[in-house]
Amino acid sequence: MSDYTFFLLHKLLVIGINCLVVLALFIAMYRASLYPDDFNLTFFKTIFSLLIPTLILGCIGKRFLRSRCNTSI
Repeated sequence: MSDYTFFLLHKLLVIGINCLVVLALFIAMYRASLYPDDFNLTFFKTIFSLLIPTLILGCIGKRFLRSRCNTSI
């Protein structure tokens, strides 16, 4: 894999994970707004239950991408 391809795929991975984090934030805010009395509890339950798998997916994706590349960045 060339350096340019690695760079491009890495940036696409970062942009994809960032979009998933923003989506998780939107979902958490929406769900929390449905229950104003338990806003904080609902928000934190939702954001952490969506954020942890997203970050794990990002780590796995980066590790997979790094294993496919010949050079280490």
